[in-house]
Formats: sequence, structure tokens, C-alpha cells
Amino acid sequence: SVQFYVPPSPPHLQWTPSSVRAITHAQFHHQCNITLIFSFLQAAAAAQAGAFLISPFPGRILDWHKSKNGKEGYHPDADPGVLCVKRMYGYFRRYGYKTIVMPASWRPSRGASVEGSEIDEILALAGVDEMTIPAPLLEALLSRDGSAVFHQCDATADAATCCDPNFILDRETFVAYIESDGCGNDKLREGIDSFTQETVKLREILQSKF
Repeated sequence: SVQFYVPPSPPHLQWTPSSVRAITHAQFHHQCNITLIFSFLQAAAAAQAGAFLISPFPGRILDWHKSKNGKEGYHPDADPGVLCVKRMYGYFRRYGYKTIVMPASWRPSRGASVEGSEIDEILALAGVDEMTIPAPLLEALLSRDGSAVFHQCDATADAATCCDPNFILDRETFVAYIESDGCGNDKLREGIDSFTQETVKLREILQSKF
């Protein structure tokens, strides 16, 4: 059976160094969702700053890798976006971070031409803390042939297989590492540019009405 739960939405913050610092210095105990997460390093920084929730985008991570290597698709278990989210999840669970992992933005791991592939990433990350799933993909899940959905993410197992050390990031080490992260840099810049353009459009709409 599929159960639907819609929790109160925490404020969304674009992932930037300043937004992560803002979490650390928050005075009113707001629960924040850090979005535009495209790399393990961003996730680690958000967790270390005490973020309530992060929204990594496995589909956009997959897009970046496909554009760089020319591959048409991946087996879901080898999908770079899936692997990145599982790495975040295992790191959080191993070192006791309370930050919730809630992936969003999905793509067909095996390619859009493969029947049923639109839910590849969702099934490959089943068992993660929470997910944001749009209505068409919920319908695709409900229309499956009744085969069981197995948890591919398990807090105990993923913590046990985490290979990352319990490192502590500061501004200098973060900047040094993030500069070598092609996907994190490219997709974060692209996401912020897109949000900026939409903000301008919204402002123009509001100004025209008021």
C-alpha cells in the first residue's frame, strides 16, 4: 500500500555558503530545507551546520553526468545521482547527523525510451528518509504490477558501508574542495540563475497587478 503524508513545509533556502552559515546562527529555531544540493560536499556542510532537511536532486546530477560522458542511461544501482544520495544518507547515519535526506527531481536512469524507467531513481532510493514525488510519478508507482518495493536505503546498512571519514569542514577547506567538484559547481550556478530569473518574473507580475 502507498501512504501519503504531507508534513508542514520548512522554509526553503538555496544552498550557498551564506545560507548554511545562516542556519548556524539562527536565533528562532526555524527548521530549514536546504535545496539545490548536487554534491556530497554540500550535503556534509549542511548537516554539520545543523540543517533540518536537505533536498538533493539525483535527476539533475544524472543529467550532468550524461551530458559529460555521452551515455544514454545507467542501471539504476549505478546511476550517479542515486549513488550520490546514498552516500549522503550513509554519512549522515554513520556519524549521527539528524538532517533529513529528502531527494527530489527525478529522471529515468535507463533512459526515457525504457518502459517504466521514469521511477527508476525512486525505487533505487526506496527507504531514504523522505521524498518529494510529483503526481505523475505517484501514479506510475501506483500502476505497477504489484511487485514489492524493497528498501534500497537502510540506515544501519548504509552507515556500516560509509567510507567517508568524520571530517569537519571550515570555509577554507570547503572552498578548496568544492572548486574541483564539476557537477556541484555547474548545477548550483545553473539553479541559482534559474531562481533569479523566476524571481524577476514574479516581481514583474506583482508590480503589474498592484
